Amino acid sequence: MTKRHQHTAFPWLSLPAEIRLLILNEFLSQKHRGWAQCAAVCEEWMDILEPKNFSQLALQPSCLDEFETLVIRQRPLVQHICLNIDLPRYACPTWAILRLFSILSIWQPTGRLTLELSASSPSDSQHWFKNYCFGPGHEDTRDWTQEEKAIKWHDPKHGWFDGQQVRTPDAPAILRLFSPLCLNVPQNLPVVQAITSFCIRRQLRHELFPEVLKALWEKLPRLESIVYELWCARQHRRGHYQVACAYELASLVQDSIPNHVKKVSIFKDFNSQLALALNNATPHVDRDIETTPAVDLALAKAFAAKSHHLEHLSISYMIDAQKFFTSCQLLPCTWNHLQLLTLTSRTLARIAAHRNIYTLLRNASSIALQMPQLKTMVLWNSEPRHACAVLYQRRTASAMATLTWRGTWNLELTNDVIESWKKIVSAPDYLLLEKEVLPDVDIRSHGDAIHHLRLPDGVVDSASLSQIRHEGIMQSMP
Repeated sequence: MTKRHQHTAFPWLSLPAEIRLLILNEFLSQKHRGWAQCAAVCEEWMDILEPKNFSQLALQPSCLDEFETLVIRQRPLVQHICLNIDLPRYACPTWAILRLFSILSIWQPTGRLTLELSASSPSDSQHWFKNYCFGPGHEDTRDWTQEEKAIKWHDPKHGWFDGQQVRTPDAPAILRLFSPLCLNVPQNLPVVQAITSFCIRRQLRHELFPEVLKALWEKLPRLESIVYELWCARQHRRGHYQVACAYELASLVQDSIPNHVKKVSIFKDFNSQLALALNNATPHVDRDIETTPAVDLALAKAFAAKSHHLEHLSISYMIDAQKFFTSCQLLPCTWNHLQLLTLTSRTLARIAAHRNIYTLLRNASSIALQMPQLKTMVLWNSEPRHACAVLYQRRTASAMATLTWRGTWNLELTNDVIESWKKIVSAPDYLLLEKEVLPDVDIRSHGDAIHHLRLPDGVVDSASLSQIRHEGIMQSMP
């Protein structure tokens, strides 16, 4: 006689509430998005899974109509919207930006909401630039070394033989990669009250003109934070044109960043391999007019003036900290709001004269005296195989502060430098000196420098940092 087994449903509701919550949170920790469909199981699951499901939305222009009609009840759950524009033929995305702004213009402000703009073409990663990151999909921080070694790209037409790039990209390919994304913004672009943060990450390699950014920011009256990761202009713009663009950017910083913005992070990315390839491909171009002291000073003055309205300011590779402090000395006022300041300086180089480094640190301390709310100041630099940082951090729970040297090489701070920083704290004994030499770390990119120096959040977006390190690994492999 055959036995019949009875299968009964798992008694979900018989589990304690805290156990059920642990199980649902385990779903949320999974990288794949299959768990999102589980929100339809019951109201309890919806309450737990739906906030995570709708917190970050990655949109394509083709799904904007559905986005307008389907995301209504869940609007208060949305915290980050990324409009990722496909550029199969490098078309202008103006219409997609207008469409999204039109949809968001009827959203009521409910909390913090980030708008991110991104764009890429499938051809970017399929042809010359196979070892670069484009668009979403490179946001985790796993160890890529062994995985990437197994990749064997073979595309002789675009310089790839058995996983190695034996021929560099030609000038048209590089120029197309950094070509302007959007030449103008429609005059009828509506105001969007719901957006509080604006983000452009380095994965958007195409150029956005300053007047385009200005037009977008003017339509965001509740904007509090700007993250702007652009690319070094010397890779695709030359001579007097670049100088003109730099002055436009200085004007954008000083006159177009709204005063209600409190946090600004600027990261000017670069790639030495592409710069060298473009230089070799265009030998007739005048390379002497890439930048001038007047341009550098104009940008430094713009950021110094704007910093009076900010709480957080991070600028990497765009201006030198020394010029920033010089510009600040010309402004007879106090920075009553600034709490975090991060800057790069070429003075912090292993072969630089130590007296120049000491001058930089003394100037930094004199400006820090005029920043009563300052909690963190970071001065840092990276170079091939080396990196260093000087970090001033005031502890919020006490009057104590630390002045830290951290780098792949050692620097002894002089007594006059130390004394200048002691003036910032309420008592000399409240300043602790720390030193951490990192002799065994592998600095293959400026992303590795940021990681090993343990720079504070806000220097570069975490996903962008992952991409920089990822590319550094792939592009350094034989």
